[in-house]
Amino acid sequence: MNQEIKEQLSAAGMNVEGALERLMNNEMLLERLLIKFKADTNFAGLEKALGENKYEEAFHFAHTLKGVAGNLGMEKLMDADSLVVERLRRQDYEGMEADMAALQEAYTQIMEILQKIG
Repeated sequence: MNQEIKEQLSAAGMNVEGALERLMNNEMLLERLLIKFKADTNFAGLEKALGENKYEEAFHFAHTLKGVAGNLGMEKLMDADSLVVERLRRQDYEGMEADMAALQEAYTQIMEILQKIG
């Protein structure tokens, strides 16, 4: 992964150095995990479940996405998703659209950068 991609990921709210530390500074492993993240279906599952008012399912997708994002150092994405997870946990759906819009923005930003690798 080149320096420009690392800088873009950092600007998108990813703690690249923290992710590398967790992976014993193995950049190739981080790149493979980021490529694998592109195929992750948790965000799409979350959107679909919310659209169908399947809140328990939505919670599962959101919680899984939060964990994956956290492990990969995607702090902005994880923080935005945490709001959705907590709203679903509390079964407080008022304001979900705004929280999902923030999550969508963070997710899209990361995914646009990830399309440049692999």
